[in-house]
Amino acid sequence: MYKRSIAALLLASALLSGAGAEGEFVTPYDFGAVGDGTTDDTAALQSAIDSQQAVTLPHGTFRITSRLNLPAGTVVTGPATVLHDFDASPPPGAPSSNDVALYVSGSDVRLEGFTIAKTFLDGSYSVGILASNVSDLTIKDLDISGYSARYGIHIVESEDFEVTGCYIHDFMANTTTDMIADSPAGLRVTRSKQGLVSNNRIVRIEVGEVGLESISPLVPDYGPQGYQSDCMTIMQSEHIAVNGNVCLTSGEAIDMLLSKSCTVSNNVLSDIWFQGVKMLGVSYCTVSENFISDCYQGIGLVSHPNFNAEASGNTVNGNVLRDIGSPGSFGVPGPGRVPFSSVYGILLHDEDCRFNVVTDNVIIDTQEIKTTEAGVHNGGTDNLVSDNIFTSEMTME
Repeated sequence: MYKRSIAALLLASALLSGAGAEGEFVTPYDFGAVGDGTTDDTAALQSAIDSQQAVTLPHGTFRITSRLNLPAGTVVTGPATVLHDFDASPPPGAPSSNDVALYVSGSDVRLEGFTIAKTFLDGSYSVGILASNVSDLTIKDLDISGYSARYGIHIVESEDFEVTGCYIHDFMANTTTDMIADSPAGLRVTRSKQGLVSNNRIVRIEVGEVGLESISPLVPDYGPQGYQSDCMTIMQSEHIAVNGNVCLTSGEAIDMLLSKSCTVSNNVLSDIWFQGVKMLGVSYCTVSENFISDCYQGIGLVSHPNFNAEASGNTVNGNVLRDIGSPGSFGVPGPGRVPFSSVYGILLHDEDCRFNVVTDNVIIDTQEIKTTEAGVHNGGTDNLVSDNIFTSEMTME
């Protein structure tokens, strides 16, 4: 028994020093990190990454005061915390690629099982993870919190990526920081393709009263910015699968802006200021078998005049939409919340919403004071709208 205990201790020591059975790895402690949440461990973490070995964050809180650069082949696993304790361009500065905790610049990168916690600064443009022009990226089981006017994860012009099992939560923008040109989001995917976004929880990506009423410095004619935040934004992207996520309490749950040939299925979307699934200038996408509740509108298809982009060729089927227009946690019922159209379960807004199929959806209002004005509004042309089920007081317009 005694010999076995000694052997176990020796094996544990070998693993912590980087001599594991599955290949070598290092920890930031090998490069002088302290991990107490106060000491600046930036250099130690970057040295561990630059060693070109897998990096394990075994315990502690590693405070960083500047961006960490992750080249091709980087592997970082948890379960410890990276404390993002800097703002390279604090408000009212402009966004910068230096405002990033982890900057992924190479392919074949895996990030798994650790926490990124931002020292909160209202109106900050900081981002947790920025991956630009990469492929074969895996982001799994991360906990990301404390950001403000930008993103927990931003994937740009990349392909063959996976974001799964992450908990992204508790962002707040309550300043006059511009949120029209680039809305805050828990997760944003921009001009990318062949990605999977699955089984994440993205909750409380919020805008406070000051942000709600502030005027955009870039687009002043817009007027008050409103609740410009998303749980996730999938923008100008193709072949992205958004499956099995939970999105709660934000301005929009899933914004599919100008995207094509994507699938949105089996998600739970609830307590949303505006639309559960926003499909502005979206084409050839499938939105199916989602549960959507307590939103101003459940699913909205609208053409994008600025980009001359129709909302066309989409399939919306098998979704359950409940209590659309309810006050939710906001305390403001739908009809008094957004000056856009009316409270509809599914909206086909204008004549350039064409050739869409809207079938077999269930739209119900279980509230004592009903807020859903119509189950489906078909303002488009050449759409197939059939076999949808409404509660008795609802209509189709």
